[in-house]
Amino acid sequence: MDELTQAQQAKNTLESFLKLFNEYADEVFGERRSDRLDNYRTKLQKLEPQVTGLVLEIVGDGIVSTGGSISQAISHKDLLLTALMGGNNEMKHNFYNVNAPVTALLNKALGTIQAGIWPQKEPKPILIINDSELRSRCLDLLSAPTAYDRVIREATTILEDRIRRKPSHAILARLIPQANDQTGENLVNKLLSPDNPVLVVSSERQKQAAFHRIMLGVFSYLRNPYHHTLDSLTEWSWAWSTVGLIDRLLAEIESCSVNERI
Repeated sequence: MDELTQAQQAKNTLESFLKLFNEYADEVFGERRSDRLDNYRTKLQKLEPQVTGLVLEIVGDGIVSTGGSISQAISHKDLLLTALMGGNNEMKHNFYNVNAPVTALLNKALGTIQAGIWPQKEPKPILIINDSELRSRCLDLLSAPTAYDRVIREATTILEDRIRRKPSHAILARLIPQANDQTGENLVNKLLSPDNPVLVVSSERQKQAAFHRIMLGVFSYLRNPYHHTLDSLTEWSWAWSTVGLIDRLLAEIESCSVNERI
């Protein structure tokens, strides 16, 4: 079976189960006619092993917390089965706690397929993120099934914040008195300009100028657009590459010296 067919079949199975599950939920919270409930539950229980297998393959195992006054931790492996347990008299109470987690998990699996992450066409490249702050704030976003514009927005925010924090507050306030101006290209020009730089990346003017141009490009091409516009079409590979670049730039900022005489 080719990857496209595999993805479409999994998508069809999950969508069919989700549709049936929502109809089941309507009945549980509605009339609760025994004949219809039994019919829905029989169909869902028949599909449950296949759907659970797909969820584990696409999303992986994990733990979700149910609702209700007493929250319960249930693994992905047991969630669908748990949602279909309980007699008719207690069904509404039991189902209320697991209805939302089941729906969210199924939608996450569908989102992973629609984002083209599953099935993997080839092994994902390994991205080693050396900067601890960048890693803690972006790695989980890269693992999400969609919305990769958030990765670029967060990574460039970290870079901007790191540049702002590198010189002392006194130096920054003297060069850029207004806090609203301590952002974007203005921040880069004030602190990294090859003419009397505050943050000295290299004693060679040519290298300092090259780094300054790179930073201007990052802020004008990445930081600015992604901070003002949502872009649901941002590709995972683009976000992945951006994090790798930002990781390197953060290392340069960390290792640069501060010209206290400015």
